[in-house]
Amino acid sequence: MSLVPTSVSVISCREESSIYGCTISSLVSVNVQEESPEIVFVLKKQSLVGDKIRANNFFTINVLSVGQDGVAHKYSTERLPDNILDSNWIVDGNFAAILNSRITMNCKLLKIYDNHAANIFVGQVVKYFGDHSKPSLIYDARRYGRFQSN
Repeated sequence: MSLVPTSVSVISCREESSIYGCTISSLVSVNVQEESPEIVFVLKKQSLVGDKIRANNFFTINVLSVGQDGVAHKYSTERLPDNILDSNWIVDGNFAAILNSRITMNCKLLKIYDNHAANIFVGQVVKYFGDHSKPSLIYDARRYGRFQSN
């Protein structure tokens, strides 16, 4: 699957004074109606972040922008939580957004399908923000980059 280009997102979940995060490339929109947009993503069954989402019912999807390669690398390898006071985060109630992301979607967990090899999470977007001036970070052939249009 490394030859399939995809945007890079970090799922984050807040628990007390800690923020847990991991990268995903499986983000899909299911329902794009303005009043109740829904998204789907997949996490491994043993995912610490998946367990935190299941326990807390809220999460944030941060679609990364060009220049956030370091953020993507960190959350693809590291599973230790960040402190809520870390300056890389914007905390709003149950949600934790990464600064300078292209898109931030605060979501409520609707359902988890767990009878597959991995868990499929369905969430309802309750609040979102996007910055069209920031190009999306793309992952292709095991490298980070940007989409080049002619």
